[in-house]
Amino acid sequence: MSKQIQDESTQIQKKRKVTVVEVAEAAGVSVSAVSRAFNPEASISLPLREKVFKAAASLNYKPNRLARGIKSRSSLVGILMTDFNNPFYLPILSRFTTEIQRRNCHSLLIHVDGDMDIQAAVELVMEYNVDGLIITSATLPQPLVDACRSQNTPVVIFGRDSSENSVTIVSCDNVLAGNMAADMLLDAGYLKPAFVAGPIGTSATLDRQRGFIARLMERGCQEWQVVEGGEFSYDAGFDATLRVFQHTEKPDALFFADDIMACGGMDALRYELGFRVPEDVGVVGVDDIRLAKSRSYNLSTIRQPNEQMIQSSIDALFEHISDSNLPPRSITLPCEAVVRGSTKK
Repeated sequence: MSKQIQDESTQIQKKRKVTVVEVAEAAGVSVSAVSRAFNPEASISLPLREKVFKAAASLNYKPNRLARGIKSRSSLVGILMTDFNNPFYLPILSRFTTEIQRRNCHSLLIHVDGDMDIQAAVELVMEYNVDGLIITSATLPQPLVDACRSQNTPVVIFGRDSSENSVTIVSCDNVLAGNMAADMLLDAGYLKPAFVAGPIGTSATLDRQRGFIARLMERGCQEWQVVEGGEFSYDAGFDATLRVFQHTEKPDALFFADDIMACGGMDALRYELGFRVPEDVGVVGVDDIRLAKSRSYNLSTIRQPNEQMIQSSIDALFEHISDSNLPPRSITLPCEAVVRGSTKK
């Protein structure tokens, strides 16, 4: 590498803002440890503080003074979203922002799509010193939760369960949703159902699958299968449906992990595979998005209590903002079966 290129690379490194996540990685510590190291009032051992300072100096890291030790309210509430392609989340975002504004606060929308965006999200939370954070992600961004914990910023997880016991969780009963979908299909006379899963490892997918299979077995259904969809999207539902009907054992009903997958699956059944819905194959989704009610799909689904979930999330978050000593809790709300034209009567 020529000296000119080296000099230009050095200048770029100097101009680029080094993140707290990079300092944590260089020091081999957590993000919250870096935050404590730069907070004179925080409890941290001297060797660990010096280790963080050494890593920060090597990266030319400048701690953000706005994010360090400020206790005053910012009137900002962060909303983290990961999937703008899923129509389920757009009305949710609209309602959240409306409710936050009703409480004389403003919303900071944080979009995360990959590991690098998680670093940016951590920086945003620390820089703007948000009063609280609502996470709508299907998977839990643990570095962001750790950063919030380091600043005593309350977090509410919306729409999913979690083993993270330091934050409040608001969700529907996804196991019950799986139970209801199984009952809906079996009651309609389908004998060989399949579950089309969403993103691997997400709590909503696992709980819906668990509830679905448990109820099938409970009612004596022996022929069932599980198909990986990969993500909550139209294309994932479409592609997974094509795959499942390539197998020797073909199902006569499909329970999709969410509605937009079910819409893709219905189109694959009708326009690629030549099946009639619901006569040949029944279809059930979860969420009851607006598209589910359309004449094109008329989708049988399991409706989440979105209004109550949003209100419970907002109430819980502002309670935690007002009283930081309140313990986190788990709020689980019931769902509702909605029978439409994609299943036999």
